Amino acid sequence: MIRRASLAVLVALGALTVISSPAHARACMIDYHCETYYYSDSTRTTLVGVKYENCVGDETWVGRRGSYPVFNENPC
Repeated sequence: MIRRASLAVLVALGALTVISSPAHARACMIDYHCETYYYSDSTRTTLVGVKYENCVGDETWVGRRGSYPVFNENPC
């Protein structure tokens, strides 16, 4: 009985962890310049961070990762 209750608690906590994890934008393709803008809410009014990826794959972060990404990709 205690094992089942413990298992149920662990499963519930695992589900909450997955649900509350920030969304990830897709990977930038080779020979592309990419920008990922992260917002704090679904209306995308509050920008909390930006990730820049240049044509050789170097990344630069400003701010933090939010739950609502917008991904832009342009060829080099």
